[in-house]
Amino acid sequence: MKQAIVIALGGSLLSNKTGAELTSWRLKIVELVISLNDEGKKVIIIIGGGELARKKIKDAIDLGLTDEHELDLIGIESTRINAMNFLKLFSNTNIKFNQEIPHSIENGVSFLMDLDLIVMGGTVPGQTTDTVAIKFGEEIGAERVIVATNVSHVFTDDPRKNPTAKKIKSMSLNELGILSGVGAPIKPGSSFAVDPIGVGVAMSANLPLVILNGDDVANLRKAINGETFEGTNVYGVN
Repeated sequence: MKQAIVIALGGSLLSNKTGAELTSWRLKIVELVISLNDEGKKVIIIIGGGELARKKIKDAIDLGLTDEHELDLIGIESTRINAMNFLKLFSNTNIKFNQEIPHSIENGVSFLMDLDLIVMGGTVPGQTTDTVAIKFGEEIGAERVIVATNVSHVFTDDPRKNPTAKKIKSMSLNELGILSGVGAPIKPGSSFAVDPIGVGVAMSANLPLVILNGDDVANLRKAINGETFEGTNVYGVN
């Protein structure tokens, strides 16, 4: 099978742009996927819920829903809506992609042999799309998983709260686990630069990660190609 590139595409990337900016960014992602396919690579993109999930969850809470399992299901459905809308971008290309959104990693992997591109969202409550991407990467033996979010790096502290927080360019999975709080619960609709549940999976699988700002598609391409990129390289144990 062709080399497979696994990307967790944060829902925030769909929510932080004007209409023209979003259109331009989407076109660049389409061009990236086409060029990777031309190079003999398959692409798996796991899309987050972003603003759509937050709005739907808030609306449900405002109507009195308090069950976290049910709220998480609303968030998952939002990721699948985002994934289906994203797939429509490839309708006029030669890329072979999934016509339905997989509801499990196993389902997604089963599509991979015959397709160039798999786009999907969340799978089960209690796991973010970061975790889905990392588990997918583990399942297919990916070299690394790229977590494309709305921040440029992993920081020593939350830069929104601590102006002295510093960028980390390289760190181990164990160091990332400590910093991100592996084992901490994730609430539905929460937004993290790095999902600690996913990090725990990566640690167990010794699966390297890349964390970067997905707005810069040229930089994303560099990371995929193993070139010097702006972001955080998270390495495993050799």
